[in-house]
Amino acid sequence: MENENRFDAAFHPVFRFRWMKVAVFYFLLASVLGALMRYLYIHEIPFLDYKHVLHAHSHLALLGWGYMFVSGAMLFLLIKKPVTRAIYHKIFILNTTAAFGMTVFFLYQGYGIYSITFSTVHLISVYLFAYYFLRDFRIVKPGPHSPFIRWSIYWLLISSLGLWAIAPVSAILGKLHPLYYMSIQFFLHFQFNGWFTYAVIGLLIYYISGKNTSVVIPASGFVLLQLSLLLTYALSVTWSTPMSIVFYLNTVGVILQAAAFYLIIRSVFRSYNPFRSLTHWTDWLLMFGIVCLILKVMAQMAVAVPAIATISYTIRNYVIGFIHLIVLGFVSLTGAAVLIKSNLLSKNSTSGWGWVLLLIAFTGTEALLFGQGTLLWMELGFITHYHLLLFGITLLFPISLSVILAGFKRPDFANTS
Repeated sequence: MENENRFDAAFHPVFRFRWMKVAVFYFLLASVLGALMRYLYIHEIPFLDYKHVLHAHSHLALLGWGYMFVSGAMLFLLIKKPVTRAIYHKIFILNTTAAFGMTVFFLYQGYGIYSITFSTVHLISVYLFAYYFLRDFRIVKPGPHSPFIRWSIYWLLISSLGLWAIAPVSAILGKLHPLYYMSIQFFLHFQFNGWFTYAVIGLLIYYISGKNTSVVIPASGFVLLQLSLLLTYALSVTWSTPMSIVFYLNTVGVILQAAAFYLIIRSVFRSYNPFRSLTHWTDWLLMFGIVCLILKVMAQMAVAVPAIATISYTIRNYVIGFIHLIVLGFVSLTGAAVLIKSNLLSKNSTSGWGWVLLLIAFTGTEALLFGQGTLLWMELGFITHYHLLLFGITLLFPISLSVILAGFKRPDFANTS
């Protein structure tokens, strides 16, 4: 039985269509801001503050595209009989408004009263979604995906504690205090490695389980993953707290993480090997997405060595490349492949060309970021016309996402019922 036939019409196709289209639109808008950041390295624009653009880009990418994409995927794939459908419509409006407001006011003022207000509205929408989703998820038939999905929501909520801590810490201790940096890294660590990673793994396992295939995830793999998530937070604070014990905690954490993902990925591959059949462009998206997860684990294994750990967070190119490896690579590509195969994103040829272009943009920018980072590490200078090349390839992101949006057709979303 194909996975898409398992989905009940819990939500109207038009609502699913709007949610996903807004999510991809915010992806497009975030990519435009990303390209603008690249351009500012080439030419200055007098009325634009780089940090303001950076804040708008990062908030929209995480809280607009990332959050709406993953939460929508979980909602539409997993919740068959919501107790109250109307509440999710209100949450959708609330988060759409919050993401747009954050983008506008971060561009206008950076961190200020208006941008913080819309960020707070976003957090309220997150708490509402978490409450109602977990309530509805209780009556969903449990499976190997269940602990990953449930804990992804828990880590989403836990990560928000970092955001709440930023304001009082900066007011009382100042922005130069280590606790200020630790609060920001607390949020980012549990967003990337907790909320996003757990959610997409859970969705992938759910998709595979629906292909007449049994997936058995060892309990030890999940427990090790939980422990490693807590311990690898240590790497996030080594910049502000470079103590030996912090490096050792991270070393233990990445070793446990490698063991956890070995057990999890091995179990998934025993049931469904995405590398075995690459007959459709969605298969390539899924393959690249899983490769990005493996590369993420390998990169974190490398920083088990304290000297390499120091390099990993002092060379900005590595930091940006690693974040993109998770958000653009693993989360976006794997999530998109699962949703396209499940008819929750358009799978027509127009969309296909868009996703292929996005894949080219992703691999090209990652090669430049990590390549230039390595040259800086080896003190070999810069790639000729590095910023111009990076800007040119980055332009493929808004182009590809415009093509993907052009391929959005409502009939595609009606097939899930």
